[in-house]
Amino acid sequence: MSKIQVPLENLSKPTPASFFLIVSYESEEVFFQVKEFAENSFSKSMYESVALPKWILPDSDKMLYTSGNLTRILSFTRRIHREELPSLFKECLAITKKLRKKDPTIRLIPGYMTSHNVVIASAIDDFHRMYLFHGVYGELVYKYLKSQLVPQEVSPPFFHTKEALYFFANLRDAHEFHLKKK
Repeated sequence: MSKIQVPLENLSKPTPASFFLIVSYESEEVFFQVKEFAENSFSKSMYESVALPKWILPDSDKMLYTSGNLTRILSFTRRIHREELPSLFKECLAITKKLRKKDPTIRLIPGYMTSHNVVIASAIDDFHRMYLFHGVYGELVYKYLKSQLVPQEVSPPFFHTKEALYFFANLRDAHEFHLKKK
């Protein structure tokens, strides 16, 4: 009987991901305070979306959160390692806590983009979320297939809008350009 030789797997760190922050809010003043806090905590912002469709809460989140009528996305120059998402989520909770009295609907949803997908953080467990660390779950919202971003069936409705798809497609182009420059 011949011996089959199985190749060894090598562990390696993935390339850094593009960090972004989805902001759901009511008060424009609070949004600009979020932007200031985020730039002081994370890095300079690279892209800022126009006002996007309202962040509609999934059923699993409705008991814990309210949602503002305005939504914007900030992306940052800082590249992150994927394992940083739980600590970045905790920083976002601290920013939210500071601004909650000025805008009770404020919600910050951090996430990252790679060449293959887009992942957001959540504090709520659900069947389609993966536990990361420190009470934070990751949710895959887009996969990159056949040269386009494809929202997952269970992704929040916001990610199915043409405006969100357009923003993330452009963010992916910028992410890929940055990788090629290196």
